[in-house]
Amino acid sequence: MGKIRIRDIARKADVSEATVSNALNGRKGVSPEIAQKVKEIAETLGYEKTRIGSNQREYIRLIVFKCHGLVVMDTQFFAELSEAIENECHHKNIDLMVTHIDMSQDTNYLERIKAISNEKCAGILLLATEMSEKEIGLFEKVQSNLLILDSIAPNLSHNAVVMNNREAGYLATEKLISSGHKRIGHITSSPDFYNMKYRREGFLTSMASHNLPVDKNDIVALTPTLDGSYADMCKWLESNKKVLPTAFFAANDILAVGVVRALQEKNIRIPQDISIIGMDDMQICLITNPQLSTIKVPRIDIAKVAVRRLLEMRDEDAPKSILKTEVGVTLINRQSVLIIVP
Repeated sequence: MGKIRIRDIARKADVSEATVSNALNGRKGVSPEIAQKVKEIAETLGYEKTRIGSNQREYIRLIVFKCHGLVVMDTQFFAELSEAIENECHHKNIDLMVTHIDMSQDTNYLERIKAISNEKCAGILLLATEMSEKEIGLFEKVQSNLLILDSIAPNLSHNAVVMNNREAGYLATEKLISSGHKRIGHITSSPDFYNMKYRREGFLTSMASHNLPVDKNDIVALTPTLDGSYADMCKWLESNKKVLPTAFFAANDILAVGVVRALQEKNIRIPQDISIIGMDDMQICLITNPQLSTIKVPRIDIAKVAVRRLLEMRDEDAPKSILKTEVGVTLINRQSVLIIVP
Protein backbone atom coordinates (compact mmCIF):
# COMPACT_ATOMS: atom_id res chain seq x y z
CA MET A 1 0.00 0.00 0.00
CA GLY A 2 1.28 3.52 -0.79
CA LYS A 3 1.80 6.33 1.65
CA ILE A 4 -1.19 6.95 3.92
CA ARG A 5 -2.53 10.46 3.54
CA ILE A 6 -4.92 12.62 5.52
CA ARG A 7 -7.76 11.96 3.08
CA ASP A 8 -7.42 8.17 3.72
CA ILE A 9 -7.88 8.73 7.44
CA ALA A 10 -10.79 11.12 6.80
CA ARG A 11 -12.64 8.54 4.69
CA LYS A 12 -12.09 5.81 7.27
CA ALA A 13 -13.21 8.05 10.13
CA ASP A 14 -16.07 9.60 8.12
CA VAL A 15 -14.94 13.14 8.93
CA SER A 16 -13.48 16.01 6.92
CA GLU A 17 -9.78 16.31 6.08
CA ALA A 18 -9.68 19.51 8.16
CA THR A 19 -10.97 17.59 11.19
CA VAL A 20 -8.23 14.97 10.74
CA SER A 21 -5.55 17.68 10.42
CA ASN A 22 -6.82 19.46 13.54
CA ALA A 23 -7.05 16.24 15.53
CA LEU A 24 -3.54 15.08 14.62
CA ASN A 25 -2.07 18.49 15.39
CA GLY A 26 -3.93 18.96 18.69
CA ARG A 27 -5.90 22.00 17.60
CA LYS A 28 -9.19 23.20 19.03
CA GLY A 29 -12.54 22.46 17.44
CA VAL A 30 -12.48 18.65 17.61
CA SER A 31 -14.24 16.71 20.36
CA PRO A 32 -12.04 14.37 22.47
CA GLU A 33 -13.98 11.35 21.18
CA ILE A 34 -13.47 12.25 17.51
CA ALA A 35 -9.81 13.17 18.13
CA GLN A 36 -9.17 9.80 19.76
CA LYS A 37 -10.94 7.96 16.95
CA VAL A 38 -8.88 9.80 14.33
CA LYS A 39 -5.60 9.08 16.13
CA GLU A 40 -6.43 5.39 16.50
CA ILE A 41 -7.29 5.09 12.81
CA ALA A 42 -4.12 6.97 11.86
CA GLU A 43 -2.04 4.60 13.97
CA THR A 44 -3.80 1.52 12.59
CA LEU A 45 -3.24 2.67 9.01
CA GLY A 46 0.40 3.48 9.71
CA TYR A 47 0.19 7.22 9.11
CA GLU A 48 3.46 9.04 9.77
CA LYS A 49 2.52 12.45 11.15
CA THR A 50 4.78 15.35 10.26
CA ARG A 51 6.14 17.10 13.33
CA ILE A 52 7.72 20.53 13.38
CA GLY A 53 11.44 20.23 14.01
CA SER A 54 14.82 20.31 12.39
CA ASN A 55 14.95 16.54 11.90
CA GLN A 56 11.49 16.20 10.43
CA ARG A 57 10.20 16.38 6.88
CA GLU A 58 9.27 19.78 5.50
CA TYR A 59 5.67 20.69 4.94
CA ILE A 60 3.53 23.18 3.07
CA ARG A 61 0.72 24.84 4.97
CA LEU A 62 -2.54 25.42 3.09
CA ILE A 63 -4.62 28.10 4.76
CA VAL A 64 -8.31 28.04 3.80
CA PHE A 65 -9.40 31.55 4.74
CA LYS A 66 -13.04 32.59 5.02
CA CYS A 67 -14.23 36.15 5.44
CA HIS A 68 -17.93 35.26 5.33
CA GLY A 69 -18.07 31.68 4.02
CA LEU A 70 -20.55 32.42 1.23
CA VAL A 71 -18.04 31.42 -1.46
CA VAL A 72 -15.44 29.18 0.17
CA MET A 73 -17.60 26.20 1.10
CA ASP A 74 -17.56 22.42 0.89
CA THR A 75 -18.16 22.48 -2.85
CA GLN A 76 -16.74 20.27 -5.57
CA PHE A 77 -14.47 23.08 -6.74
CA PHE A 78 -12.66 23.57 -3.44
CA ALA A 79 -12.64 19.85 -2.60
CA GLU A 80 -10.96 19.01 -5.90
CA LEU A 81 -8.51 21.90 -5.58
CA SER A 82 -7.49 20.77 -2.08
CA GLU A 83 -7.11 17.16 -3.21
CA ALA A 84 -5.00 18.22 -6.19
CA ILE A 85 -2.73 20.25 -3.88
CA GLU A 86 -2.30 17.24 -1.60
CA ASN A 87 -1.54 14.97 -4.56
CA GLU A 88 1.08 17.36 -5.90
CA CYS A 89 2.67 17.65 -2.45
CA HIS A 90 2.79 13.84 -2.27
CA HIS A 91 4.37 13.74 -5.73
CA LYS A 92 7.01 16.22 -4.55
CA ASN A 93 7.60 14.17 -1.37
CA ILE A 94 6.52 16.97 0.94
CA ASP A 95 3.78 16.98 3.55
CA LEU A 96 0.71 19.19 3.65
CA MET A 97 -0.89 20.82 6.67
CA VAL A 98 -4.39 22.27 6.25
CA THR A 99 -5.53 25.17 8.43
CA HIS A 100 -9.01 26.71 8.35
CA ILE A 101 -9.49 30.31 9.49
CA ASP A 102 -12.94 31.90 9.56
CA MET A 103 -13.01 35.61 10.42
CA SER A 104 -16.73 35.49 11.16
CA GLN A 105 -16.43 32.59 13.63
CA ASP A 106 -12.89 32.51 15.05
CA THR A 107 -12.56 35.14 17.79
CA ASN A 108 -8.82 34.42 18.04
CA TYR A 109 -8.04 34.48 14.33
CA LEU A 110 -5.47 37.28 14.72
CA GLU A 111 -3.56 35.21 17.29
CA ARG A 112 -3.65 32.21 14.97
CA ILE A 113 -2.30 34.29 12.10
CA LYS A 114 0.48 35.61 14.35
CA ALA A 115 1.48 32.07 15.34
CA ILE A 116 1.52 30.96 11.69
CA SER A 117 3.54 34.05 10.76
CA ASN A 118 6.30 33.06 13.19
CA GLU A 119 6.74 29.50 11.94
CA LYS A 120 9.17 28.36 9.28
CA CYS A 121 7.98 25.83 6.71
CA ALA A 122 8.48 25.08 3.02
CA GLY A 123 5.85 27.66 2.20
CA ILE A 124 2.30 28.86 2.75
CA LEU A 125 -0.53 28.60 0.22
CA LEU A 126 -3.18 31.15 1.16
CA LEU A 127 -6.58 30.41 -0.38
CA ALA A 128 -7.64 34.02 -0.74
CA THR A 129 -10.84 33.67 -2.77
CA GLU A 130 -12.94 35.75 -0.36
CA MET A 131 -10.13 38.03 0.79
CA SER A 132 -9.52 41.70 -0.01
CA GLU A 133 -6.01 43.09 -0.06
CA LYS A 134 -6.63 44.33 3.48
CA GLU A 135 -7.22 40.78 4.76
CA ILE A 136 -4.28 39.42 2.75
CA GLY A 137 -2.18 42.11 4.43
CA LEU A 138 -2.71 40.32 7.76
CA PHE A 139 -0.11 37.83 6.51
CA GLU A 140 2.45 40.51 5.66
CA LYS A 141 4.92 39.36 8.33
CA VAL A 142 4.99 35.62 7.59
CA GLN A 143 8.48 34.14 7.93
CA SER A 144 7.87 31.50 5.25
CA ASN A 145 7.37 32.05 1.54
CA LEU A 146 3.77 33.02 0.79
CA LEU A 147 1.80 32.32 -2.39
CA ILE A 148 -1.72 33.65 -2.94
CA LEU A 149 -4.10 31.06 -4.37
CA ASP A 150 -7.34 31.75 -6.28
CA SER A 151 -6.91 35.52 -6.20
CA ILE A 152 -4.66 37.85 -8.15
CA ALA A 153 -4.14 40.51 -5.40
CA PRO A 154 -3.09 43.00 -8.10
CA ASN A 155 -1.60 45.69 -5.85
CA LEU A 156 0.36 43.40 -3.53
CA SER A 157 3.90 42.11 -4.04
CA HIS A 158 3.03 38.45 -3.61
CA ASN A 159 3.28 35.51 -5.94
CA ALA A 160 -0.17 34.34 -7.00
CA VAL A 161 -1.81 31.56 -8.99
CA VAL A 162 -5.39 31.88 -10.20
CA MET A 163 -7.54 30.90 -13.17
CA ASN A 164 -7.73 33.47 -15.97
CA ASN A 165 -10.96 35.14 -14.91
CA ARG A 166 -11.00 37.79 -17.64
CA GLU A 167 -10.59 35.06 -20.25
CA ALA A 168 -13.47 33.15 -18.68
CA GLY A 169 -15.87 36.08 -18.92
CA TYR A 170 -14.70 36.85 -22.44
CA LEU A 171 -15.02 33.27 -23.73
CA ALA A 172 -18.51 32.81 -22.30
CA THR A 173 -19.75 36.09 -23.74
CA GLU A 174 -18.14 35.46 -27.13
CA LYS A 175 -20.00 32.13 -27.28
CA LEU A 176 -23.32 33.83 -26.59
CA ILE A 177 -22.65 36.57 -29.15
CA SER A 178 -21.55 34.08 -31.82
CA SER A 179 -24.81 32.20 -31.16
CA GLY A 180 -26.74 35.30 -32.23
CA HIS A 181 -27.52 36.94 -28.87
CA LYS A 182 -27.30 40.72 -28.69
CA ARG A 183 -28.86 41.61 -25.36
CA ILE A 184 -26.82 39.66 -22.83
CA GLY A 185 -26.96 39.99 -19.07
CA HIS A 186 -24.46 39.05 -16.41
CA ILE A 187 -25.06 37.25 -13.10
CA THR A 188 -22.45 38.12 -10.48
CA SER A 189 -21.96 37.71 -6.74
CA SER A 190 -22.98 39.79 -3.78
CA PRO A 191 -20.59 40.15 -2.01
CA ASP A 192 -18.19 41.07 -4.79
CA PHE A 193 -14.57 39.84 -4.86
CA TYR A 194 -11.59 39.90 -7.22
CA ASN A 195 -12.46 36.83 -9.30
CA MET A 196 -15.97 38.14 -9.92
CA LYS A 197 -14.64 41.58 -10.82
CA TYR A 198 -12.34 40.19 -13.50
CA ARG A 199 -14.98 37.85 -14.94
CA ARG A 200 -17.22 40.89 -15.26
CA GLU A 201 -14.41 42.77 -17.01
CA GLY A 202 -14.11 39.91 -19.53
CA PHE A 203 -17.86 40.06 -20.15
CA LEU A 204 -17.79 43.83 -20.69
CA THR A 205 -14.73 43.64 -22.94
CA SER A 206 -16.44 41.13 -25.22
CA MET A 207 -19.63 43.19 -25.39
CA ALA A 208 -17.70 46.37 -26.19
CA SER A 209 -15.66 44.66 -28.90
CA HIS A 210 -18.93 43.89 -30.72
CA ASN A 211 -20.39 47.35 -30.04
CA LEU A 212 -23.19 45.79 -28.00
CA PRO A 213 -24.71 47.94 -25.23
CA VAL A 214 -25.01 46.67 -21.66
CA ASP A 215 -28.03 47.71 -19.63
CA LYS A 216 -26.79 48.21 -16.05
CA ASN A 217 -30.03 46.63 -14.87
CA ASP A 218 -28.98 43.41 -16.66
CA ILE A 219 -25.97 43.00 -14.36
CA VAL A 220 -27.54 41.17 -11.44
CA ALA A 221 -25.73 40.59 -8.13
CA LEU A 222 -27.02 37.56 -6.22
CA THR A 223 -26.09 35.74 -3.01
CA PRO A 224 -23.59 33.09 -4.22
CA THR A 225 -25.31 30.02 -2.77
CA LEU A 226 -27.88 27.72 -4.37
CA ASP A 227 -30.74 28.90 -2.16
CA GLY A 228 -29.56 32.50 -2.07
CA SER A 229 -29.16 32.91 -5.82
CA TYR A 230 -32.56 31.29 -6.40
CA ALA A 231 -34.33 33.54 -3.87
CA ASP A 232 -32.58 36.70 -5.07
CA MET A 233 -33.32 35.92 -8.71
CA CYS A 234 -36.99 35.36 -7.91
CA LYS A 235 -37.11 38.83 -6.35
CA TRP A 236 -35.30 40.34 -9.32
CA LEU A 237 -37.75 38.76 -11.76
CA GLU A 238 -40.70 40.12 -9.78
CA SER A 239 -39.34 43.66 -10.03
CA ASN A 240 -38.18 43.34 -13.65
CA LYS A 241 -41.21 42.27 -15.66
CA LYS A 242 -40.10 44.03 -18.84
CA VAL A 243 -38.43 42.21 -21.71
CA LEU A 244 -35.49 40.23 -20.36
CA PRO A 245 -32.08 39.55 -21.96
CA THR A 246 -32.00 36.53 -24.26
CA ALA A 247 -28.89 35.23 -22.50
CA PHE A 248 -26.86 35.45 -19.28
CA PHE A 249 -23.26 34.72 -18.37
CA ALA A 250 -23.34 33.55 -14.75
CA ALA A 251 -20.01 33.99 -12.96
CA ASN A 252 -20.11 30.50 -11.44
CA ASP A 253 -22.16 27.32 -11.72
CA ILE A 254 -23.86 27.70 -8.34
CA LEU A 255 -25.22 31.10 -9.36
CA ALA A 256 -26.23 29.67 -12.74
CA VAL A 257 -28.18 26.76 -11.24
CA GLY A 258 -30.03 29.05 -8.82
CA VAL A 259 -30.94 31.33 -11.72
CA VAL A 260 -32.12 28.42 -13.89
CA ARG A 261 -34.39 27.21 -11.09
CA ALA A 262 -35.91 30.68 -10.65
CA LEU A 263 -36.43 31.17 -14.38
CA GLN A 264 -38.04 27.78 -14.89
CA GLU A 265 -40.44 28.36 -11.99
CA LYS A 266 -41.58 31.47 -13.89
CA ASN A 267 -42.14 29.28 -16.97
CA ILE A 268 -39.15 30.83 -18.72
CA ARG A 269 -37.62 28.09 -20.82
CA ILE A 270 -33.90 27.31 -21.02
CA PRO A 271 -32.56 27.82 -23.66
CA GLN A 272 -35.60 28.65 -25.83
CA ASP A 273 -36.35 31.87 -23.95
CA ILE A 274 -33.08 32.55 -22.16
CA SER A 275 -29.67 30.95 -22.71
CA ILE A 276 -27.15 30.69 -19.89
CA ILE A 277 -23.48 29.82 -19.41
CA GLY A 278 -21.93 29.18 -15.99
CA MET A 279 -18.37 28.75 -14.79
CA ASP A 280 -16.34 26.04 -12.97
CA ASP A 281 -17.69 22.90 -14.76
CA MET A 282 -19.02 21.29 -11.59
CA GLN A 283 -21.00 18.04 -11.67
CA ILE A 284 -24.12 20.00 -10.84
CA CYS A 285 -24.08 21.22 -14.46
CA LEU A 286 -24.98 17.70 -15.59
CA ILE A 287 -28.11 17.35 -13.47
CA THR A 288 -29.82 20.53 -14.64
CA ASN A 289 -32.36 20.24 -17.43
CA PRO A 290 -30.97 21.12 -19.89
CA GLN A 291 -27.36 20.39 -18.99
CA LEU A 292 -25.46 23.59 -18.38
CA SER A 293 -22.81 25.04 -20.68
CA THR A 294 -19.92 26.34 -18.59
CA ILE A 295 -16.30 27.43 -18.41
CA LYS A 296 -13.97 24.66 -17.27
CA VAL A 297 -11.37 25.65 -14.66
CA PRO A 298 -8.33 23.30 -14.52
CA ARG A 299 -8.12 22.69 -10.77
CA ILE A 300 -5.30 20.15 -11.10
CA ASP A 301 -3.19 22.52 -13.21
CA ILE A 302 -3.72 25.35 -10.72
CA ALA A 303 -2.62 23.10 -7.84
CA LYS A 304 0.46 21.87 -9.68
CA VAL A 305 1.57 25.36 -10.67
CA ALA A 306 1.02 26.67 -7.13
CA VAL A 307 2.93 23.91 -5.33
CA ARG A 308 5.79 23.91 -7.84
CA ARG A 309 6.12 27.69 -7.72
CA LEU A 310 6.15 27.66 -3.91
CA LEU A 311 8.93 25.08 -3.87
CA GLU A 312 10.89 27.05 -6.45
CA MET A 313 10.64 30.09 -4.17
CA ARG A 314 12.13 27.98 -1.37
CA ASP A 315 14.99 26.67 -3.48
CA GLU A 316 16.05 29.82 -5.33
CA ASP A 317 19.18 31.55 -4.01
CA ALA A 318 18.93 34.52 -6.32
CA PRO A 319 16.56 37.45 -5.63
CA LYS A 320 13.03 36.28 -6.18
CA SER A 321 10.84 37.86 -8.83
CA ILE A 322 7.09 38.22 -8.30
CA LEU A 323 4.97 36.08 -10.62
CA LYS A 324 1.21 36.30 -10.89
CA THR A 325 0.19 33.29 -12.96
CA GLU A 326 -3.23 33.07 -14.61
CA VAL A 327 -4.05 29.53 -15.77
CA GLY A 328 -6.12 29.29 -18.95
CA VAL A 329 -9.73 28.11 -19.07
CA THR A 330 -11.88 26.43 -21.74
CA LEU A 331 -15.51 26.54 -22.83
CA ILE A 332 -17.66 23.43 -22.33
CA ASN A 333 -20.67 23.62 -24.64
CA ARG A 334 -23.78 21.68 -23.63
CA GLN A 335 -27.50 22.34 -24.16
CA SER A 336 -28.17 25.61 -22.35
CA VAL A 337 -27.31 27.96 -25.23
CA LEU A 338 -29.76 28.54 -28.09
CA ILE A 339 -28.35 29.40 -31.50
CA ILE A 340 -30.48 32.22 -32.92
CA VAL A 341 -30.86 31.93 -36.67
CA PRO A 342 -30.83 35.35 -38.35
